[in-house]
Amino acid sequence: MPTALYYLHDPFAPDPNCPTRFGSALVICAKGKILLEQRADNFRWGIVSGDLHDTETFRDCAIRQAIKETGIHLYHDQLNELKVFDDPSRIVSFLDGNIYRIVSFAFFADLDEIPETTVGKGSIELRWVDPQDLPDYQFAITHQEILEYYLLKKNLQVTLPQPSFLQ
Repeated sequence: MPTALYYLHDPFAPDPNCPTRFGSALVICAKGKILLEQRADNFRWGIVSGDLHDTETFRDCAIRQAIKETGIHLYHDQLNELKVFDDPSRIVSFLDGNIYRIVSFAFFADLDEIPETTVGKGSIELRWVDPQDLPDYQFAITHQEILEYYLLKKNLQVTLPQPSFLQ
């Protein structure tokens, strides 16, 4: 059973009842493939992401999450700024009743070689995917938004399917 539901531009999304959560998201690309993780919280696919700790920068957060979720060790200079995703309709709702607005500072890393990966405890599976195959995956809506922007920025002509509202 999913423990989190993600919303974006959803008229049925619940109103946040907790302070906004800030975090980082990271698109990792190597040899033309994008690393996806199947998330344990909602069983959908996504990218590396996680909450910002009080004592770290957004870049530090992305690096920590890459290690935690994939086992990939990156350096600050390998991360390229993508965009801040701060639409007020980006919401996550947890089974415990906590509902947050989420703001993500997204980065991307283009690696020369495909590194070995280790599945973190918040993930079910990691998979290197050709961008043309991305439409075959169901994404957490807040991650799909970031992937779509990344594909646009990289001039990759890939259209992801429009998601249903409940994720």
